[in-house]
Amino acid sequence: MTKTIAAKPRLAGRALIEIAKADGITITYENVYPGSIFTHKILTAYHHVKTSEDIPKSKSPSILERFANVDDVRLKTAKVTTLEGMAREFGKLAEHYERESIRSNPPVNDKAYVEQADFTVTDLYNDLMSVIEWSMLRYMALVYTYGFDALPYYSTVLDYSYYVQERKKFRRCKYMFCLNMFAIEEDNIRDAKSKRVDSRFCCEACRKASHDAKKRFIKTSSYLPVEYYSPLYNESIDDRYRLQEETQPGYVIESEIMKKKPMFKAQLKNEDYKHGKMVKYKTLAEARQAQIIAGKVDKIAIYRDIIRRTNPYISEGQ
Repeated sequence: MTKTIAAKPRLAGRALIEIAKADGITITYENVYPGSIFTHKILTAYHHVKTSEDIPKSKSPSILERFANVDDVRLKTAKVTTLEGMAREFGKLAEHYERESIRSNPPVNDKAYVEQADFTVTDLYNDLMSVIEWSMLRYMALVYTYGFDALPYYSTVLDYSYYVQERKKFRRCKYMFCLNMFAIEEDNIRDAKSKRVDSRFCCEACRKASHDAKKRFIKTSSYLPVEYYSPLYNESIDDRYRLQEETQPGYVIESEIMKKKPMFKAQLKNEDYKHGKMVKYKTLAEARQAQIIAGKVDKIAIYRDIIRRTNPYISEGQ
């Protein structure tokens, strides 16, 4: 037969537990924390922890040890009368206040937020400079090969005027979250279909998105979408992970690793691209062979190799 003792103010908490253990008396939550939330029902774990040499059984288990490792779903659906349910509601309330504080004073803009950047001004600069460099290296290779007989081909070397002329054929999209450049003249370096000279946006989606951003600024004092600067609830993040995860015994995971199979069973969606159909290859060798067939050869590297082989000073790095 076990005895119970009444809690005293001076012997609350850990001191009461130690004294009761020394006297061989069994205590309850009501004795330790009278009138507190610990007197309510606390969730217990469904699974049973198997002890081993790596995970030995505790000789002096804590008073809350048997309530550890409760499943996430049980914590999510726990009643408010339980300790876990109260902690969950208090956490959600704190997250709600944090979200509302950010929404009351949101950032007006953020340069890190970009929606489209398929062909930026940096990409255009690299394309133009590659053509200019290729023309120069081509002329140098002709000079080293044919000597003064290659001087008439100097007129084919491109300079800064070519860059200015080609740069005027492109325009930056006016949508603040789009970095794309689009052509406004037919004869351009990318052979891209040109838009009207007075066009302001690269596509219809950017035009609509620009109007939506102005409406958001009037409504929330921010051009950014609310989902960007407002943090998600931890519960929502856990739900997203839980949809793609499942618990398996250790031997099942090891057997799947040995079979070189993926550890998840989620169905991957086929991605859609605006600029064409994505081609998938089974092996790296097939992809390299397709690249050779497509004729994607770096011309600059070829002429650079010719110059290094014909000029010993350049080959030595001088």
